[in-house]
Amino acid sequence: MAELRGLGAVNEELGKRGGTVIAICADPPAKSRDVRRKNKIAFPILNDPGLKLSRAFGLLHEKGSPTGEDIALPAQYLFDAKGGKVWEFHSTRANERVDPKLVLAEIAKL
Repeated sequence: MAELRGLGAVNEELGKRGGTVIAICADPPAKSRDVRRKNKIAFPILNDPGLKLSRAFGLLHEKGSPTGEDIALPAQYLFDAKGGKVWEFHSTRANERVDPKLVLAEIAKL
């Protein structure tokens, strides 16, 4: 959850520019709602319980969980106002996250 809380500053900076962070996770909607509420996350968390979006973006780590289930690898994208992708980060490990300061630096370039 620390990675989601760390995106608060990113969300604030995007908000100044008319944008927002949108998180996507494989958890059920009820769990996402609880995470948002408990951690006071101001941006939406969408759900991908079947990992369809993760597959489409090439982020599926087959049998990557400790119990052998498929999981999604972390990734972050920045899109411009026209919907064009201007920056991306793809993890190669489930526990790898990008530093929010790097994302803020990329936003500053826009």
